[in-house]
Amino acid sequence: MKFDTIESRLDDDLDKNKVQYFFSILGPRFDVMNELMANSLEKRFGSEFRAIKILSARPNDHYSRENYIVINDNAKIVESELRDEIIYQQEYEDLNVEFLRSDLIKKIIKKLQKKQEKTFVYPFTTSFLKNGIMGLTIIGPSPKVSTYYDDKIKHHELFAKLDLPRNAVKVFKNKNDLIKNYKKFLPCYISAAYTSGGNESGLIYDKLMLNKFFGGLRDVNIKNNKFLAAKIFERIIMSPNVNSIVIAPGVTKVLVITDQIMSGNVYLGNIYPLDAPLKVHREIVRITERIGSYLSKSGYRGVFGLDFLVNKKWEVVVVDLNPRRQGGYACNALALKESGIELTDLELACALNEEVEQIPSYNKITYPKIWAHMKMKPHNPGNRIRKEIVSSNIVLKNIFNKKKGSFRSTFFKRYSMFVAGYIGFAVVVGNNREKVMKELVHMINTTLERCLL
Repeated sequence: MKFDTIESRLDDDLDKNKVQYFFSILGPRFDVMNELMANSLEKRFGSEFRAIKILSARPNDHYSRENYIVINDNAKIVESELRDEIIYQQEYEDLNVEFLRSDLIKKIIKKLQKKQEKTFVYPFTTSFLKNGIMGLTIIGPSPKVSTYYDDKIKHHELFAKLDLPRNAVKVFKNKNDLIKNYKKFLPCYISAAYTSGGNESGLIYDKLMLNKFFGGLRDVNIKNNKFLAAKIFERIIMSPNVNSIVIAPGVTKVLVITDQIMSGNVYLGNIYPLDAPLKVHREIVRITERIGSYLSKSGYRGVFGLDFLVNKKWEVVVVDLNPRRQGGYACNALALKESGIELTDLELACALNEEVEQIPSYNKITYPKIWAHMKMKPHNPGNRIRKEIVSSNIVLKNIFNKKKGSFRSTFFKRYSMFVAGYIGFAVVVGNNREKVMKELVHMINTTLERCLL
């Protein structure tokens, strides 16, 4: 039977063996988290757990040894036209939608539910999933609340309601409204309603830039047809990101504050620690706790993040709410593990609506190392993967418990053509911020040179 998939590999006895399976919609740069979550599930339920990974592109030899399914409608269309294998990664919300409608996945769920008390799904974001879908237990915040606050326009409505420090914004009710009135708000930063990582957003100075912005919109943003324009926050010197967790009504814990590594408005990675005065850290914690407390009133439990901007005067504004896991998720979890906090245990307890163990306040969590991580992203589409690389083992030998360590990997099948997304990931841990960042950039550049045709 032909299923709606590009490629898959599954255990032959998946419905008969004693293993408990869960679906992971995290993507390959978070692969370490599948092992950490499997460990948390095993501790909680006393059985062996394995991930079935839902991917957007064919994995290479290092990542294709275990259970996986590649689903990607856009990639199938492009591959049929090019008659070639490509890397065309989707946004996680789109992958969630394809996961829910996949005939193959529905068949697997039915098989698993005959032998498992619970069938878990572990997604990067719960946005555009549905509560109770197909009897799955979602490890993550409420899909209803997450989907509502995945809309950037809702972010700024919330920031205004809580009277938080923020830059001036204007909502355009549709494309025609934006075209007609954008000049009154120039120069500005325009974003579609549903974006992440700086995609489908950017600085706008003229009509040419606006037309380019419209050309890159996904269907979800074309259908939503609302846009947000933000006045440029002058003299920015850093773009902090916070990782936090709501563990009970009115109880939010800040876990990690990092600086983001950006290319223009496009997110590439993070570096820890945030090199800013104590008052900046305190303001970030204050804002995060207020937002987390508000989200908890809607039933939100689990991790969330916020993006900030800081200028030369050390003024802080909040610019984005991420009601989901974030790009720093894996590194944050590994660093927390070295500090005695098992993030996946906390997330699982939240998902099962169980009491969560006490977490120290942010100023009492100590991270002895400096770390930085970044996606490997070719500058232009059309490059072809010529080499598959994995250096070090981020899973078995946690690089965060060493004085110095690094990890780098490409993820996708050799000779695939890059169209969109990223091809790999790198992490560097050390004791000197400048040296860590320098080594990371060198590692990214040399790996791209070695791996691309």
